[in-house]
Amino acid sequence: MPDESFRRELIAEGALASLIKFDHPHGAPLDDSEEEAARRFQINVVERGWFRLGFRGHESTLGAGAAFLSRPGDVYRYSHIPEVEPDVCLSLNFSDAAADGLAETLERLPVVAPATNRLAYLGLRLSRRGLASDPMRLDELAIDLLDATAAAAIERRTALRPDRFSFYAKIVDTARELIDARPDAPTSLPALARAVGMSTFAFARLFREIVGLPPHAYLIRARLRHACDLLEGGMSVTDACYASGFNSLSHFINTFSARCRMTPSAFRAMPPGERALVRRRLR
Repeated sequence: MPDESFRRELIAEGALASLIKFDHPHGAPLDDSEEEAARRFQINVVERGWFRLGFRGHESTLGAGAAFLSRPGDVYRYSHIPEVEPDVCLSLNFSDAAADGLAETLERLPVVAPATNRLAYLGLRLSRRGLASDPMRLDELAIDLLDATAAAAIERRTALRPDRFSFYAKIVDTARELIDARPDAPTSLPALARAVGMSTFAFARLFREIVGLPPHAYLIRARLRHACDLLEGGMSVTDACYASGFNSLSHFINTFSARCRMTPSAFRAMPPGERALVRRRLR
């Protein structure tokens, strides 16, 4: 008999991870349970609702935005709060191939990740639909979420209140959209800050805290991605340099080589099927 108190839905699947939504149907029994968490390593984000998670004698109450791990071999106790909306969670399940390189990192992290603005922002991006048609974007989010979970255990930063976070997340979304729409356009940190109505210092700090890298580094990454598109389309290295927003050919070649571990001309000469592996380095 299927477990009617619990249901799963595959949302998207990439090479490194799959995204699964799991929840409890309305009116289903919410009995406490103790079980081995998973066959694969998972990073889970609570989309909405509440539940309690017990592990090795400690219990945490988790609500919307909370991130927690599931690891093979660990045993967890799940319980729900009477008269409170049960949880709906998004679970990134790492593939067996990816797990070989993740075990050492994930085994040393706390089961419940400390709350940070970056984790909340990545959870918000996971909840947006559209990943099913873009497996590479799902894999990029999986890597970012892994990095943010590891960083949260070290940084211990205080997360914004939900109402303030929602406001600032929209500001960051706007800045990212401005950069992504025209990575080749001349821009500056003060100009981006003005475009979203913030001071330069406050914007730079907010962007780095939520996205995980400074605005300038995000801009360079966007320009390199645009350069890859142009090179794949047959444009020369020199033309791709200036058309993607770089002002110096030597700087473009050095930056591209450092990030992609090969020169632009080598990337241009690669078979199309191998270029995707290089693009992953520009996540």
